[in-house]
Amino acid sequence: MYDPLIDKATNMTHIYNDFSNPSTHVQDHYDYSDDSAPSDDGELFPRVHMAAKAALGLSYTLMIPVCGIGNLLLCCVIYRFRRMRTTTNLLIGNLALSDFIVAAVVAPFNFFYYLHQTWPFGEAMCVTVGFLKATSFYVSINSLLAIAIDRYIIIMHPLKPRMTTYTACFVLCFIWVFSLAIVIPTALYSGTHDYYFNGGGENIHVTQCSERWPNSKAMKAYTLVLVIGEFLLPLTIMSVTYFLIARKLWFRRVPGGHATEQQEMAAESSKRRTVRLLIIVVALFAFCWAPYHMFAIMRDIVFPSYQESHLTLFLTVFYLVEALAMSNSMFNTLIYVVFNANVRKYVLQIPDSCRRLKPSDKATVRYWHPLATRTSSHCMRSSVRSSQLRTNTTSISTRLTINLNRPTSCSSGPQSGTVHDLKC
Repeated sequence: MYDPLIDKATNMTHIYNDFSNPSTHVQDHYDYSDDSAPSDDGELFPRVHMAAKAALGLSYTLMIPVCGIGNLLLCCVIYRFRRMRTTTNLLIGNLALSDFIVAAVVAPFNFFYYLHQTWPFGEAMCVTVGFLKATSFYVSINSLLAIAIDRYIIIMHPLKPRMTTYTACFVLCFIWVFSLAIVIPTALYSGTHDYYFNGGGENIHVTQCSERWPNSKAMKAYTLVLVIGEFLLPLTIMSVTYFLIARKLWFRRVPGGHATEQQEMAAESSKRRTVRLLIIVVALFAFCWAPYHMFAIMRDIVFPSYQESHLTLFLTVFYLVEALAMSNSMFNTLIYVVFNANVRKYVLQIPDSCRRLKPSDKATVRYWHPLATRTSSHCMRSSVRSSQLRTNTTSISTRLTINLNRPTSCSSGPQSGTVHDLKC
């Protein structure tokens, strides 16, 4: 661990900025002084409190399998079962996709980076991982906002037409395009930077993956835009919409005015469960992201020079807020996948739906076409489901009855006195 008192004006700020990977402004190049050597414990960077390391490690260890497996199953359910392809589920599926990207692509690289404090994967992966991390986070936030607005329209205005599938697809495309656009500065200013340390007669090479902004004003403006547009505004809208939904559900009565005691108890239980879930969604969003954005404001705008003399404290706080922000993806998976009885039911049906039926297990099929002819090479069969043929006045359903005693001829070859059963 380097002495935090050595060259505070240059080295400390640069160590912190490159390690924590924030949107920061640094000069073109810094050289570590020759007397900056590792401490007795061999660490290259200021010591981070063990509790902060444990919190970050626990967050990543739980988030990777929970988000990876849970969100993948949800995407499979939405793809496999047509009944699950509602507009609300499409928005939830978009949230699951963004959280899956974080768990499967971003988290393993970042976990290694925070653990070993060096980036050995090259500059292309540095830019890609940083870009995907920021994009997935903002897609997740904007998807939560879209889900809140969709629920508000459904519950508060039930007579208005619901969002169509085309509208939902347009909303999803807009969320991704908007999230990709606001993360462009991250890709532009991200890159790897090599540093060489001379300590104890041994040359130490460390590669950092970080952002380098051209000036501090641009960095501060970008930080403010992200805090307001991707935290305060979504949090305000979600809080207002869920408050109005909870108030309407809480005071809603069973229609008809003649509800039995059992019906009233069931309605009361449903209302409490729904209101509790809405409160949990907003509370977890604020709990996970508020410290992260407050830390960014303090670091980049309020006390930009305070970190120079309290580098260890800043790194410890960064580990804690990073752990909370990453855990929000895991909480989303638990709420919308693990604790969702409907999703669990369809997940259990995935093996059966993918298993091919044996010929003997196939059900009797209804046919509409009156002819079933065979050529010399194969039999041409024509059938239409009864539900697909309807007239304006009647819907007729008949079974095709084939007289087994009547021979069927092919274009070439002898006549046959038997017709095989036709199965789909």
